[in-house]
Amino acid sequence: MSRPPLFHVSLLWLLLLGIVGGCSRSSVAPAGPIEAAERDSIVAFIGTVNQESMRTAFERLEQYEYARYLRTEQYDGDDFLIAYMEHDIEAQSGPDGRLMTVTQSDSAGAFDFGFFNQFVSENVDNPDPVDLVPWLLGEDPVYLNPRNKDKYSFRMMGDTLLWDRSAMIVEVRAKPDVADGLNVRKVRYYVDQSSRDLVAMYLERIDLGLLFREESTFYMHIQLVGGELVPRNTRFQTKIMTPFKGSYLIRTVSTYTDHRRILP
Repeated sequence: MSRPPLFHVSLLWLLLLGIVGGCSRSSVAPAGPIEAAERDSIVAFIGTVNQESMRTAFERLEQYEYARYLRTEQYDGDDFLIAYMEHDIEAQSGPDGRLMTVTQSDSAGAFDFGFFNQFVSENVDNPDPVDLVPWLLGEDPVYLNPRNKDKYSFRMMGDTLLWDRSAMIVEVRAKPDVADGLNVRKVRYYVDQSSRDLVAMYLERIDLGLLFREESTFYMHIQLVGGELVPRNTRFQTKIMTPFKGSYLIRTVSTYTDHRRILP
């Protein structure tokens, strides 16, 4: 499975520097009966959500030809755009397998990854799609762990429209102070009302290392095409803060359109 270059940065930083997560407070007041009942009801609801369509969406994409728009940007500590790169890409099937053709591209500025440039410079314009599911849908989410049940707040936030589908929104937030040291800070599930499919997801996390602080957000949205759910939009953003180079932010957005099922 391919991974975005920025994830390689994060993983390498974790390996090189080690995580120094803050210690959670030892005393966490238990939720009151009303809050506990609402939380348990929402946790039970999350357990009924069909996650399989999202987990396998990028595997399913292999059965399609499609168009993809990809844009990557870098901002400095003052939120000034210092570099960007964008591509229009056609994914087609041929006798030798999948062919990624860049039909249009544009760029300006120069990406600067500092000390970690060696790990990412050659991959910034990689046209292969990136599956965000491993970072959005862990096998054992920290906020669903019974030991952390009083460190997060859970609530239903009403409905929204994702294209022509009505989706319920479930939000999970780390509580101030008591959730210190837990990386996941906010999650939103977007659940199709009729099918109970997870059709979009958003996640915020913070990682602390010896020499850096990383604040990242992830978003993925899948869309019904010909009876199958396939990727429509992904977004990844990370802000890196270091004592030597200040801070910088990198954002990558991909939009998938014109899906065409490959005939067997």
